[in-house]
Amino acid sequence: MNRILIKGGRAVTEEGLVNSDVLIEGEKIAGIGPAREDVPGTLLIDATGKIVMPGIVDPHVHFELSAYNSLSADDFYSGSCAAAASGITAFIDFAIPAREQKLKDRILEKNESASAQSVIDYSFHAQIVGWGSERAAQMKDAMDMGVTSFKVFMPATEGWGIGDAGLYEALKISGEIKGLVMVHAENGELTGHFTRMMEEAGRTSIKDYPGSRPAFTEKEAVSRAGIFAAEAGAPLYVCHVSSAGAVSELSRLKREGSDIFVETCPQYLLLTEDFLKGPRGYLFMCCPPLRKERDRCELWRGIMEETVDAVGSDHCPFAADRKRSGGENFIKTPMGLPAMENSFSLIFTEGVLKRHIDLMQIYRIMSLNPAKIFGLYPRKGTLKEGSDADIVVFDPDSRKKIRTRDLYSACDWSPYENTRISAGILWTISRGEVVYDGSRVLAAKGRGRFLQREPSYYYQ
Repeated sequence: MNRILIKGGRAVTEEGLVNSDVLIEGEKIAGIGPAREDVPGTLLIDATGKIVMPGIVDPHVHFELSAYNSLSADDFYSGSCAAAASGITAFIDFAIPAREQKLKDRILEKNESASAQSVIDYSFHAQIVGWGSERAAQMKDAMDMGVTSFKVFMPATEGWGIGDAGLYEALKISGEIKGLVMVHAENGELTGHFTRMMEEAGRTSIKDYPGSRPAFTEKEAVSRAGIFAAEAGAPLYVCHVSSAGAVSELSRLKREGSDIFVETCPQYLLLTEDFLKGPRGYLFMCCPPLRKERDRCELWRGIMEETVDAVGSDHCPFAADRKRSGGENFIKTPMGLPAMENSFSLIFTEGVLKRHIDLMQIYRIMSLNPAKIFGLYPRKGTLKEGSDADIVVFDPDSRKKIRTRDLYSACDWSPYENTRISAGILWTISRGEVVYDGSRVLAAKGRGRFLQREPSYYYQ
């Protein structure tokens, strides 16, 4: 049995930041507190002056995604290596079926690819494409497989939308089987209308893109989804919230007792629509669009006021040539950004160092809360005896610039090129095995395990 002692660090526990050793035996955390270091065979990690935290749980990634007539740049190997180098020890991808395909079959297909490649643990959300009477049984089958969350598109993106009736029925079934529906919340009828109007007017350049999906279409959609969830008696998870109006509306719904979990992403916390106006604006096309500075500030306020429950990267990396393939026409340009690699360090730098947000809050939105919301706690997201030894050790005082050439992602560009970050990752440990040592990924291809998840802690 391997034995690792992380000595002398400041450990992030659910109760707070404490000076403590962390002992790992086999795949599990064996102790938090003073520990002997003279046991033969113990790997000693000196964490003096460093922070020891539960591994990051990224609840929103897209590896091997086929969309917009393109294939995302990262497969499960390159993507999971990028994750490991960023302190991420578990991620949740999406099983998106063809319209007539069963959810179970698509989950099995995705798992076959991930199990052969991923270096860290993983799971899937099942996406509901088209609604029919057969979907209820398919959702139950997915639950039996340990896939306990279901993605629904409110707009018709890539033909994935299921309409209001489908969303309501999915929520109703989800509540009955203790599942969790996740929504991409935009008013599809309005975004389609605005896009057609802009195309007819010849306003299809990249800088025009935000006008096709204005922020109020997100605000309206989160309100509508919240009403449906309340009436269906089910919890709701809202993906990649981007706008001040949506945050305000979600805060109101929460205050009134709605059972809603709110996610935002690094790009909405760090970037604005000004990037769409530059010579390579096509690279920054994502959905929902990047917003204004006010929206960015209100999202940070949402984190501080605990309206925002989780940060997911929505890592959707299309190579630069694929992003260029739209010919500066926003209607034809693939949507999505490479957002996972360095995500924790970026959020730490902007949130803790620049905005003076407590590290404990960053821990909650990037590790503890995603693990709880998606049925992985207490296996993941916490430093407790008996929990998986998923741990990241980082240096809060480190300084470096992000360079695409240094990244593990197969994507050939980064939205954060030359950005200075702190919180350098020194060690990433997955189930008691060092998978990244600060300079290289050490893990074997395919060592990651599929995580059969429990229902969300909402049901406990």
